[in-house]
Amino acid sequence: MLVHVACNGISVPGYSFVYFLFLSALLWVTAIFYTPFRFGVTADFYSIIKEYAKLAVVFLYFLIGYNLNHEDLIKSSIKWYSFAALFVGTLGIFINLLGLKFFYQIYDFGEDRYNGFMNDPNYFAIVQISALPFFLRSEKMLLRTKLITYLIILISILLSGSKTGIITLLIYTTIFSLGEIVKNKLKLRTIILMLFGILLLGVLLELLGKNLTLLTEKSVQFQRISLIFTDFNAAFNEGGSSRLPIWKAGIELIGLSPLVGVGVGMYTAVSEKVSGIDAVAHNTYIQTFSEWGGIFAAIFFLYIACIILKITVNKQFQSKITYMLRDILIILLIGSMAVSFNNARMFWFFLGSLVYLLSSKNLGKVSGRFS
Repeated sequence: MLVHVACNGISVPGYSFVYFLFLSALLWVTAIFYTPFRFGVTADFYSIIKEYAKLAVVFLYFLIGYNLNHEDLIKSSIKWYSFAALFVGTLGIFINLLGLKFFYQIYDFGEDRYNGFMNDPNYFAIVQISALPFFLRSEKMLLRTKLITYLIILISILLSGSKTGIITLLIYTTIFSLGEIVKNKLKLRTIILMLFGILLLGVLLELLGKNLTLLTEKSVQFQRISLIFTDFNAAFNEGGSSRLPIWKAGIELIGLSPLVGVGVGMYTAVSEKVSGIDAVAHNTYIQTFSEWGGIFAAIFFLYIACIILKITVNKQFQSKITYMLRDILIILLIGSMAVSFNNARMFWFFLGSLVYLLSSKNLGKVSGRFS
């Protein structure tokens, strides 16, 4: 992909580049001048440079995604991204089944929670889910293959012990199922599969209820995930989560500087000064509105919402590829409620690819079918 971009030159969408330049100027000015004066904190130039470098890198990924202007490259990107996630999920299952404890030191978070090659099990879980659109929307893939793939992804998320992952998976599964129902206009086969799924879910919940105590006693992962079904409030405040106090601190920062935010690299310093909490927001929306300010953050999220709506309601922009890319963005946006995806490179990469495909001059270049 990088070779293709290097050989063909880089195309930069004008409006995106202008937005990034103005955003960069605002972030630097706010962090260096406004925030120290407004909140009485010292500008940490190392932190500012480091965090801005992350933002510049993800914008570069956006440009790389935008410049994958060939059908096969876009298909291959989605395909190998999804198969890589499936492989890592399968690897985690075998590690646990075979009891290869020495791998835990390499792959696991706290020696109990599987997180693949990442340092955050929640991030790992959301990435795993974002691989599902490729498999679920592939026309030539058999139903049983899709079910096996879904099961592997589900088990890998359970092994991660990610409450955020389970909730995101449930929401996306519901959205996908409803979309298929509407598209197929309640065909008999769909109804039968739905009824079978409901019955199967009922049986699984019954078995889970009978064995929940045994599972939670033996597995840290099940201890965490079971809170979703037994004590939803505790799910956000126990087992290392403590989301609500951190979210409240972030919302307080937004209220104190609603228009321009606190700038890049200054969030934790200001949060500690204001609320005594020295941590990122663990919520992309709160983090973005706090750092970028209401104006630029609102423009960004409204732009993404328009992209998703355009694909959903306008047949002119609909294809297998745009559906898959849209679903990946939706999954990452759902997961963003409990994970900070500001610097998630693949989010920006796929966003860039989707922006390219939706450009009026590029419509019709991609058929959207996978062999």
